[in-house]
Amino acid sequence: MARSLSGGNLASMVARGFGSPLATLREFETSHVLDAGSRPSHSAGPQAIQRLRRLFFRWFLPAAMALLFLLAIGLVVFRLAYEDRLYPAIVVGDVAVGGLTPAEAQTRITERAASLENGTVSFSFGGQTWTPTLSELGVTVLLDESIEEALWLGREGSSASRLAFMGEILDADQVVPLQTQINQTILNAWFDSVDRDLGQLPVNAQIVIDGTSVSVTPGTDGMGVDREAATTHLVHALSTLQPLAVSLPTAVLHPDITEEDLVSVRAEVEQVISKPVPITFEDQQWTIEGPTLAPFLHAETVMGSGGPTARLHVDTKALARELRTRFSPLVNRKPIDAVLGWNNGLVVIEPSTTGAVVKSNDFADAVEQSVLNGHTSVTVPVVTVDPEIDGGQLDAYGINTLLGQGDSNFDGGNEGRDENVRVSTEFLNGTLVPPRGTFSFNEAIGEITYEKGYKDALVATAEMVGPGVGGGVCQLSTTVFRAAIYSGMSIKEWYPHTNRLPDYERDGWGPGFDASILQVGPTMDDWADFKFENNTDNWLLIEATISYPYVYVNIYGSDDGRSVDTNAYEMGDNAFAFTRVIYDAQGTVIEERTFESPFQ
Repeated sequence: MARSLSGGNLASMVARGFGSPLATLREFETSHVLDAGSRPSHSAGPQAIQRLRRLFFRWFLPAAMALLFLLAIGLVVFRLAYEDRLYPAIVVGDVAVGGLTPAEAQTRITERAASLENGTVSFSFGGQTWTPTLSELGVTVLLDESIEEALWLGREGSSASRLAFMGEILDADQVVPLQTQINQTILNAWFDSVDRDLGQLPVNAQIVIDGTSVSVTPGTDGMGVDREAATTHLVHALSTLQPLAVSLPTAVLHPDITEEDLVSVRAEVEQVISKPVPITFEDQQWTIEGPTLAPFLHAETVMGSGGPTARLHVDTKALARELRTRFSPLVNRKPIDAVLGWNNGLVVIEPSTTGAVVKSNDFADAVEQSVLNGHTSVTVPVVTVDPEIDGGQLDAYGINTLLGQGDSNFDGGNEGRDENVRVSTEFLNGTLVPPRGTFSFNEAIGEITYEKGYKDALVATAEMVGPGVGGGVCQLSTTVFRAAIYSGMSIKEWYPHTNRLPDYERDGWGPGFDASILQVGPTMDDWADFKFENNTDNWLLIEATISYPYVYVNIYGSDDGRSVDTNAYEMGDNAFAFTRVIYDAQGTVIEERTFESPFQ
């Protein structure tokens, strides 16, 4: 019985070990005997076998050997032809890449991968449809891995298995799966978004703070994506490369935190809001009680590593407003300048005090940390406001010598006038003028009122003389004017008296060395004032004292070598004047000015 050996059958025979001619003969003999029937002929058998043996060794064996040799030659040629190419009839996913180089295959598969990743799937539920791309679901095609597997297909294993592969590619295409992977984080994020779209998320049990009462609201079930089932649909679609359009699988979602989980948490929150927060500032102490804090506390129930817990939050913005209202009157204060005087040098008469302003936002943050961390004591945070005149920094003012002095005699006045001179002298004493700053007499003594201790006495207003509060204060402004003149200060605002007053001309002071002030008008800008500029580079100290019947004004500062000359003279018609010249240390004129007093 004759048999035809196709390429596929021959490759299969070689793969099974049917490569020995003797084995082939034995198989043929067995086949022949079986074909002869169940009762072989005794007479013809040996002769037939001998004929077959001769036939086999003369014709069949050489033909078979030649065929095997040609097959081996063909296999070598085939492998050399596809040494740097994929074998024919290979398909990756649904992309034919047989006979292509790896680079060509990658280009073709890349196009398919991009099409696949940008393709959409469809999930529907309750009238809603979601059509995300595979890329949006975290699907990525593994190009390198897919091409690598296709390249090695038919090149691994034994010689027999590689020869068998030759027969297989003659029968049918050899398919390599298009390898993909799913980023579970991205996929879960998409599932989360669908859960939100469904609008039926489960609600965890929550701690609720109402005043000083703490309660628990129970959790409720919800509905969301059955993630395992949806993932199975997706994986199946990727393996078959078939479109996916299915109903969205859903499942009941249970809350992560139940009412029973929060029994101990509720007790912890109750303990937190029951304790007061200690507050201190300098030598003062207060407490903020639980009922005060409770309106600003909120509890968020979360899952911790050990189970459910309550994360407390404080509405610090609202708390800051409450703390500012309550503690500002107790803590805030203005800085107090030091009162300086002269005693053979600059000395502190009264020390300075720093000011303080509550930093309410920082205060609220500190209270929050105390509540969350064991109710530790809180020191009120403040902005420190330094005084302008610091008693601890005397050298910084550069006041080290007497620059000029003025005096005046107020003997013979009545009791009210004498008291007004005394009160105004106390207000003026210790006044400091910054470098290049302006001294204002009205500003230095303040408003003249009964509340400040001033009395009624004769007041000269324009051409009128009559009783009024503060009569006699011009005695002091005149004395300051004289000190400023001989200190070499630059006079910025000055008004002589309307009438010549002989009392100001005692002890050798001539007419015109006086200065009037008048506090009439709604604001200080409307008042008649006496002002001078501190035209030095250091501070000035104005010292005002009384040794009855004299009032003295000394101006202290830093000696820069300046000197002052004055020249008084009569202008006629009851008018007088004096000229002052200020020289610097080199004798150069700094300022020259004439002061005229045209008395009525």
